[in-house]
Amino acid sequence: MGKITYREICQEDYNSIKKLIDEVWDLNQFCGTAQGLEDSLNIYLQSSLLDISYGKAAILDGKVVGILLGKDDSQKILFNRFSVLWQLVKSSVSLLFHSTRQMRQQLKNALKISKTEQEMIGAQKKIFTGHIELLIVGKEAQGLGVGKALVDGFISYAVHGNENAFYVQTDTLCNYGFYEHQGFERLDSTKIALNGDDQITLFLYQYKQGENLQ
Repeated sequence: MGKITYREICQEDYNSIKKLIDEVWDLNQFCGTAQGLEDSLNIYLQSSLLDISYGKAAILDGKVVGILLGKDDSQKILFNRFSVLWQLVKSSVSLLFHSTRQMRQQLKNALKISKTEQEMIGAQKKIFTGHIELLIVGKEAQGLGVGKALVDGFISYAVHGNENAFYVQTDTLCNYGFYEHQGFERLDSTKIALNGDDQITLFLYQYKQGENLQ
């Protein structure tokens, strides 16, 4: 195994990032066609790229094994919004023609989660200066300190003083305890129902310099 290095993400990484997304969330199980899967992965990726100012990739043996996308509200966004929106619209229209009943149900779940997350942010009587949009570590790189290194890099980028606080939203489908081990403070949690009897709990964490132990 080679040494893990870190660099800025670029468009050439998009296919590798989509593979990571599918590896972690297994979107293939909800997609009845290859085109439906490709559209779903494009929508996930482009929506994550839409409003970020920071993107780092972890590289192992020439392969992307982890990424962190985030936003410092004081910084310029990383990618052209029109270009990202155009790709998002194209994939969304295509998905209308390739979606299955199961995919449409998952879309309803995603919209419900997004709405609840926005309500959780709105309920906070504080001003955040940024957020982590997406953090993924591939299975082959888990346990190697990649997630910690990516988060530490974003902290160095986004936290400039005691008045800075950024947030991250996660849930019980992810390794949410990771953020507590990295010194994040849990601000809120909300349980919501999805398909049938399925439930997940959504979490809102913040990182603020001077209030964290690590």
